[in-house]
Amino acid sequence: MAQQVRSNGTGALSLLFAAGGRPTADDIARLLNTVAECQQNRAVAAKSHFSARISHRPDVASGWLELLSSGLTFDLAGLAPAGASPLPPMEHLFGLPTDIAQAELEAIILMPSDHIASGGAMLPIVRVMMGLGGGLSGLNGVKALCWHPSSTWMEPGYFTKVIQGWLDGGVFPALGLTALDLTADGGLESAGLAFFTGQEVHIEALPGEAAAETAKLALRAIDMLLRHGKVDRELTLIGPEGVKLYAKPSDDGRMVRLRRDP
Repeated sequence: MAQQVRSNGTGALSLLFAAGGRPTADDIARLLNTVAECQQNRAVAAKSHFSARISHRPDVASGWLELLSSGLTFDLAGLAPAGASPLPPMEHLFGLPTDIAQAELEAIILMPSDHIASGGAMLPIVRVMMGLGGGLSGLNGVKALCWHPSSTWMEPGYFTKVIQGWLDGGVFPALGLTALDLTADGGLESAGLAFFTGQEVHIEALPGEAAAETAKLALRAIDMLLRHGKVDRELTLIGPEGVKLYAKPSDDGRMVRLRRDP
């Protein structure tokens, strides 16, 4: 069940710890109790997106718990003393040193429970899950949080900052829940957007354009396409400062190509 990592096609968030440092079910229970006590203070509660309780607690040897948050249930697996969850792939780093790949790390994994797993890409579910992840990042010894659909590894402070901003009404954390890759033609291509919309996006760079400007536009495009949904026909989007973006799906429908007037 939760012990079997089923993150393919389903959003999963791993939290990494130094070898031997993974939390137990008791550690999770203590964290939740501490948060609940703090949230009795209305000023603290108003700023928090982390509210959960343990809804199912099997034998400790199984290494997992079911957490209930905002009416949704999530499995948290890989807890000590059971075996760790497999380390997720690492393709993009945010706020972390490159040598973290050489560190001895172990993972626990948070994912939607079976009955909501099919809707795991829906933003309301992802938002609740990210709130949970932000709260769990307060566990002792968290070294990184890893979002499986985009193979992004994030430093805990970076993760909480970008997620908190999003949950507070800000823009989608495109550099975290998605990422950008440089393409051979000098453009940029998203990684992980397809989890949400079924399509990645490619944006061409204009001659002489600074890479930072192309990236800025690409991040805005990700936010727009996330809200628009799948693109099944050619359309025009209005980007920053009224820039027209011509969006056209690829023949196989897996990519949205964005071009601009020179």
